Amino acid sequence: MSRTATLGAGPRILVVSPMASHPPNQGNSLRLLAFNRELMARGARIDLVYYGMEGLTPDAEAAMRMAWNDFVFVPSRPLGRQSYATDWGIDDWCSDALCDVVDRLAAERSYDAIIVNYTWMSRVLEFCDVPVKVVDTHDMFADRRDKMAEAGLDPRWFFTSVAEERKAFARADIVIGIQDTESALIAERFAGRVLTVGHPLDLGFLLAESDPDRPLPFGYFASGNPWNKRSALALDAALAARPYRNWAIAGTICESRLPLKTAPLELGRLDHPRDFYDHVACVVNPMIGGTGLKIKTIEALSHGRPIIGTTAAFEGLRPTHPFHGFATAEALADGMQDYAASPSLAEEVAGASRRLAVAYAGEVAGQFDTLIGSIEDVSHDRRSQGRQEPV
Repeated sequence: MSRTATLGAGPRILVVSPMASHPPNQGNSLRLLAFNRELMARGARIDLVYYGMEGLTPDAEAAMRMAWNDFVFVPSRPLGRQSYATDWGIDDWCSDALCDVVDRLAAERSYDAIIVNYTWMSRVLEFCDVPVKVVDTHDMFADRRDKMAEAGLDPRWFFTSVAEERKAFARADIVIGIQDTESALIAERFAGRVLTVGHPLDLGFLLAESDPDRPLPFGYFASGNPWNKRSALALDAALAARPYRNWAIAGTICESRLPLKTAPLELGRLDHPRDFYDHVACVVNPMIGGTGLKIKTIEALSHGRPIIGTTAAFEGLRPTHPFHGFATAEALADGMQDYAASPSLAEEVAGASRRLAVAYAGEVAGQFDTLIGSIEDVSHDRRSQGRQEPV
């Protein structure tokens, strides 16, 4: 048990995830880390079961054993064939071995709740007797294949049908959407309790001293997923036709060796996000599609950085400044020209970004209060009644 363990605290929660919380170098791992920390800040005790689809290094294992009350690693199994010609079945990626481990842990320990990350890990909910069963969707995977094809991308990772995703929802008492639009869609397909729980945002930058020495005027920090690569190429093409093109890119996207025309400074994989944000005057997010909440936008706001981007980059937020909602990568490139030429505009965007950060942080804090309260109430009621009924 780690040094973070506490006795007599709030609900004991088993968290099941196909990605590691450490290192937090991509959006889903950042989400897992921040999500669990918010629950612990409200008294919860977290046991993390990591189904190792991304492998496990000694450093990552040590970090996760320190971060959570307990950490259990389950090696992933090779994927079989898709259950359907055009889609994965909702259970195709969830192995018997993982279900067995979850079943054993639930039998040995008195958990108040289990939270499963992604609908395609929901099969484990059928193998455990826990008062409250929760699915944190992260994203919608029904019809994802068609959305990627429409954007000119090869369908990759997990995609399924509406009917299959409904099966996942039906296994839970509570289904979490990461933004309101997705929660509304879930509610159309699930009769149980639907909660929006966004991505936690740290406002520590408000207490930090301002550092004006940021040598990189614009920067894009992203993983190498297909949407990010497509977005970076779109911004690069737009900047190539404009006079101002001084920007940098960082993160695992640099390992994709994109054929960029503007030759941005490539910072590569970084040990910590601060290594990027401490040196960038303005963050850009040229996201041209995709679904879910754009964690990199939240991360930039959390570091107190001005950020400009497309409408898709701010989906799930409530921005008010026009530089937080460009319609295209070309419009964003024009905005970068204006931003670079106007210190007053830069200051205006910085203020709007900070106000957005504060507003969103308050909204998400309330959502976590609602989630932990729901878990405690339902768990108490069911233990009192000695039965497991749908919420």
